[in-house]
Amino acid sequence: MYKSFVIVFLVLIGGITADTRKFFPQSTHIQRSVLSHSTKDVNLDWCPQCINTFDDLVQVVLEIILQYGVMDSCGHLCDLVEEKTGSGLLGFICTMGCDFIGLEEFVKLMNKADIDPIYYCETLKLCPINDNGDATFKSFAVLPPRAKTGSKIALDLVYVSKNGTGTGEMILMIKTVDKIPLSAGLLLEAQKPGTYGERITVDTTPDPECDPTESQCEQWLEGTYNVTVLLCNGQCGSHHPHTALYDTAHGSFTLYEE
Repeated sequence: MYKSFVIVFLVLIGGITADTRKFFPQSTHIQRSVLSHSTKDVNLDWCPQCINTFDDLVQVVLEIILQYGVMDSCGHLCDLVEEKTGSGLLGFICTMGCDFIGLEEFVKLMNKADIDPIYYCETLKLCPINDNGDATFKSFAVLPPRAKTGSKIALDLVYVSKNGTGTGEMILMIKTVDKIPLSAGLLLEAQKPGTYGERITVDTTPDPECDPTESQCEQWLEGTYNVTVLLCNGQCGSHHPHTALYDTAHGSFTLYEE
């Protein structure tokens, strides 16, 4: 009873510290909006909160272990988390989680989780697991297939699941004309059997705030852009348990200048 209260309280506090960014790396040119026929189980709300909260925590703890080695207590480890991040709340989250499962198991879990917070949150029983799940693309439309540079391209995807899905990820990759890689990773919460839709918007306007001295800046040149979308159980490409590729879809659009 106490442990159940602790972990729920941990995630509640973690939700306060989690910002609005997506857990998975996402290009600023790619935005997600849910289609009207997509449904969501409100009972799964703890899962995205866990993933958003523990992303930074996992990374910071691994950095501390790499720098200082294994700590002698939860208090010592989590004091360093607070010191390193400047966040008293993140240090508190670390303490609550470490005390919940014990220092040794906490460190083992962090090392196992690596950069895969889906597996991490599944281990804490906050994200549902379904290793018998499935998902198959029913349709993938790119609208419009030909547009002027600076336009917004809609990627409408519909997929069907007969056995439901586990907590997973959708990866979208765009092969650009100027060879600058563009991609986005989006959390897919576990779903019951049914039909689900996603709409992804691609803005083909060059980012005026992109600094070419710091990163590659997509210019959206004339030509054809090939799009690949992956549906996965767990994090796509992860070596951890509860991971599988459900399905892949391909499409393209062409940009022109007047």
